[in-house]
Parts: sequence; structure tokens; C-alpha cells
Amino acid sequence: MRVYRLIEIQVLDGGKLPHGNLFSHETVLGVFSSTQNAEEMIRINAAKFKDSSYHHVLGYALYENELDDLALHGPWKQVPSFLSVRTYFADGTLNAFCDCDNVGERHWHGREQKSIHYKRGDFVSVWMGDIVPALIGDTPRTTGKIDGDWTDDCYLAYSVDTGHWHPFTPYVFPLVGKLTKRIKEMIEAERDEWEEPPAPGTARRRTAKRRKPAAKA
Repeated sequence: MRVYRLIEIQVLDGGKLPHGNLFSHETVLGVFSSTQNAEEMIRINAAKFKDSSYHHVLGYALYENELDDLALHGPWKQVPSFLSVRTYFADGTLNAFCDCDNVGERHWHGREQKSIHYKRGDFVSVWMGDIVPALIGDTPRTTGKIDGDWTDDCYLAYSVDTGHWHPFTPYVFPLVGKLTKRIKEMIEAERDEWEEPPAPGTARRRTAKRRKPAAKA
């Protein structure tokens, strides 16, 4: 039997870390028998904190798990395997859906263009334990251009602490707050270090090596 574990991702006030990173806090809102029931809980929670001055939600993560796996690890702890991942913006609308498990049973064949929300040059926030500001260097591959696994569903990004890396698409959200000029320049310097200038009349090419995103479920 498959179930859906819903997590709220909260941005903690006063929790700034070096280089523009922010503390986050994850709360399991429940385990549901369907995505419809989980999404109803998201709508209720989003409405509750819509105008809150103290409870700032980055978004929500919804993991599809086998019930036995969840029973083994407990719903309040990290579950190493998942069957699919959905993330939602703070208002409850869908951010990204990866219909590809991390146990090797289903391949990933690219992302539809309409589901790619961010473009090269955008500053974003990436949920990876902390909330990390990053600069998009390239977008996920589109449908029909790849036959890979869940780790291929990723952006190319740059950040101060990590340099170049490939965050899992569902974990990329709109930028939280504003970055200082200094932090922006530091992130752009990381990008400039890794990217080769394009030859005249040619597009800039993707130069960073791939890095596997860590599973959160």
C-alpha cells in the first residue's frame, strides 16, 4: 500500500547563517491515503498562515512512500526511499513533481518546459536542510532528451558554500527575502569561476560536473 507523507517547510525568523543561508524547520503534517487528501491539508494550512507575521512557510513537500517503509522508519523520521516527490509553494500551488523513485525502478525522461519555473540568471532558494540562496546556471533537461534516474531531474546552480552543484528540481523555490549586494557578488563570482566565457557567436556551455542531490524523504 502506498501512502503520502506531507511536510511543511518553515523559514525560521532570526535564523540567518553565513552567506545568506537561512535556518529551516520541517514539520510532518500527516500521512494520507491520497494526494487529494494531502493537498486539502495544504490548502487548510496555507490559509491559516497566509497573513501570519511570525510563521513563514517556504513551501510543502509530499513524499509517496510504501506503507511498510514508513512503518519501519516512522513518519516523523527521514525515510531513505521514495516513489515520487511533489513540492508546493507557500500558497499551496504545485511547484514541481518528480514521478521517479530513488530505488531504481522508474526512469526519468525529462521535464516538460511548462514545469520549469526558473531560468538561467534567476536567484532562487534551495531547500537542503538549511535554505540556501543560489544562482541558476542551467535548467533541467526537457522531455525526450534523456533516459536517466531521479538525480538527473536537477538544475545547474551556484552558491557560496557549494560552488557549482545540481539541486533536485522539487527542492528549488523562489528566493526568500532579498540578498545583499555582497552576497550576490559572491555567488556571481562562484559562477564566473566555473563557467568558461563563450566563443563569439556561440551559446555559453554547461561546464560544471554533475553532483547527486541528497534524498530528503
